[in-house]
Amino acid sequence: MIIYNTTWLKHLIIQDQMKKAHRANQLSAEELQAIQHKYPVGFYSSNLFLRIGLFLVTTTLTSFAFGLLSLLLSNSHIVESPGYFAFLGILSYVALEVAVRVYHHYKSGVDDALIWTSGSLLLTALYIFLDKSAFSFKGYVDELLISGLVFLLSTYFTLRFAHMAMALLSFCAFIAFIFFAWNSYGFYTLSTMPFLLIIMATMIYFFALQLVKKYWIYQDCLGMLQFISLLTGYAAGNYFVVRELGSSMNHVVLLPDQDIPYAWFFWLWTFCIPFVYIAMGLKRKDIVLIRTGLILIAAACFTLRNYHHIASIEWILVSSGALLLATSYGLIRYLKTPKYGFTVAELDSDHILDNLKVESLIVSGTFGDGTTAAEGSRMGGGSFGGGGASSDF
Repeated sequence: MIIYNTTWLKHLIIQDQMKKAHRANQLSAEELQAIQHKYPVGFYSSNLFLRIGLFLVTTTLTSFAFGLLSLLLSNSHIVESPGYFAFLGILSYVALEVAVRVYHHYKSGVDDALIWTSGSLLLTALYIFLDKSAFSFKGYVDELLISGLVFLLSTYFTLRFAHMAMALLSFCAFIAFIFFAWNSYGFYTLSTMPFLLIIMATMIYFFALQLVKKYWIYQDCLGMLQFISLLTGYAAGNYFVVRELGSSMNHVVLLPDQDIPYAWFFWLWTFCIPFVYIAMGLKRKDIVLIRTGLILIAAACFTLRNYHHIASIEWILVSSGALLLATSYGLIRYLKTPKYGFTVAELDSDHILDNLKVESLIVSGTFGDGTTAAEGSRMGGGSFGGGGASSDF
């Protein structure tokens, strides 16, 4: 399904990890050059700034080209038909396939622009077709169709090109589809919607957690799904979101002394879930869970401050900032010497390399085709990348 050369993707991971080892003075320049020669990568990639520039240039060029074509055909009614937008979308997709297959673009900016261009044009064609046909409905069904179409298109682009932004869009479209479907056909929708979204976000998180162990090609996309599902699961039960969204959908203005059903549950969810995330992150040594929990503590404080004026916002910001600084300083001093698998030192995180047996590949690639090193042998302390912070020293 994926369009990229999987062998080059493996080699790219190896080269990235070897560059990290070289920066950590665990690999000489000659060894790094030998590994890069043994495991070549034929992709054309760009750094962040060049990627943004190529994205803008490609978007501008396609806009001018399609605009000129539309201007030439402006006297006919072709440009108003969904088939015309479908033609442009297919043309953009063909250009995308050529850029990736023939010219081997990989996260260069050109492929990003063509992905968004072709997806937008195809979605526009489908929307115009539904709008002009008997499939046009009123109410939430239009939103249901649009979110479903966005979900299908973005899922295809995610599977085909392993694109993180498309994975994020696919998740949002799926949640929107569930939201509009339940709001149209469910029972007690406003009362049960938060619980339904919490369940769906939790299922997606654990589903992505299991898939990332098997499908290493999509590890970035699955990591994005984990992060956004954690945020969505929390937001679905956050008191502020439930109260404000529910009242706006019902067109009801709640008085200050009025409350929503199950308010106690949503207040508990608002304040307990961030600490649950942090505890799970510390137990599993998962930085995504830890950082998400820290972000959501601020969201919980904002929610409390919005309904209960304990102090002015200035004092809350100053006191919370001072507390965070003091806590950070204390942890930095405490973890100068690694303890319980944690350290303050900045380490290059492990990747999927253990599954690829990279150490054996490096030895065979650097010193010839002789006997490879055992799987347990590693360069430096700790897991691959050095630092001695993991349990398999």
